[in-house]
Parts: sequence; C-alpha cells; structure tokens
Amino acid sequence: MTDLHDLVRSAQADVGARVVAELRARLLDQPHEWVVDQLLGEIAPRFGLVAAPVHRVTGLPLTRCTLADAVAQLTAWTSERLDAECCLLAPPAPGGPLIGPAHRSPLAEVLLAEAKDLLHALLLGDEAGGVRLRRVRRCLLTLAPPADKAAVFGFLDTGTPRRALGEFEFGEVEDGLVGSGVVAALRLINRLEVNEVVLYARVEDVTAAEG
Repeated sequence: MTDLHDLVRSAQADVGARVVAELRARLLDQPHEWVVDQLLGEIAPRFGLVAAPVHRVTGLPLTRCTLADAVAQLTAWTSERLDAECCLLAPPAPGGPLIGPAHRSPLAEVLLAEAKDLLHALLLGDEAGGVRLRRVRRCLLTLAPPADKAAVFGFLDTGTPRRALGEFEFGEVEDGLVGSGVVAALRLINRLEVNEVVLYARVEDVTAAEG
C-alpha cells in the first residue's frame, strides 16, 4: 500500500515536471542573447570568472549641442565623485579582474550603460540612427584591452570590416568633440568595469597622416 511519503514524492515529481516545462517554455520566449547572458552569469563564478555580458545598445540621437552636454556629464564623473557617490561596492583592486554587477550600484549601472551607448554612437552611429554631426575629418581609435577583458567591448563588433581588430575609424567634428567624447566614455567604462590601471587607447588623425 502506498504510504504518505510515496504520495509526497509523487506529487513533488509532478509539480517539478510542470515547473521545468513551464520554465523551458518561458525561456524559449526570451531573446537568445539574454538567455546566454544569464547562463554565463550563473556558470562563470563557479570557475572564478566574472562574466561580461554584451551590452545591448540603446540608440542615442546626437547633435553638436547634445554631444557637448553628454561629454560634460560623463567628464564630471571623476574618480573622486564616483567614490563619494558609492558607485563601486568593494570592487577588486585596479589591474585585477573585471568589476562585475555585484560591485556596482544601480547608479553605476546607469552611468556605464550611458558611456557605452555614447561610445557606440560616436564610433558607429549615422544619420539613420539619429546621429547628426558635421564630421570634417577622419580619426582612428586604437583600443587594446587585455585579451580576457576584450568581451566588454563586444557591443562595438558590428561584423563590418575594420583596419584591424581593436581599430575603429570615425568622423571627427571641427572642434574635436567626438574624440573628447570617446575618451570620456572609455575612461568611465574602464573605471566601472574593465578595471585596468591604464586602459590603452589612442586616437589619431588619419586624414592628416594620409594627406
């Protein structure tokens, strides 16, 4: 005769099967990248790694005026201000591993996303995406993060041909504001996620070099 424990185990198995089936159905409805990011977030810490999910870019319309405002806003977030606002929560020392979400406050997450969206708009944005800047010369950004941190910049990989891995050619405006925005965005991304003492990045005017 079936006892109470058998009934409980049977009920648990039935409930478990239904929950798994429901969870599977819901996961299938989610964006592929989101599922991958969640899996990395669960698996990576077990191997002592910090997962760096690819940032989902939010389109950022830009004009000369809004770019100036964006650069001023990012530049205002100095290391001292980030510390004063408790943006980082017991992060690893500079030069150590990536700074993961667990070490960033909600404000830091917003700032990091804004910096990445601005960098994407400056390097890859066009008029179709609302980036309306009068670009008068060509510049080249050479970006060389450590290999184990390069995935942070995966949101810049559009699959389009480039001069070389880590090189991005972009249009600059008359007063150099695009380059200033690139530097400001990279500084904040490094401070809030990449976590290098010095992130190697160089901007040079290729129009003059080619001329």
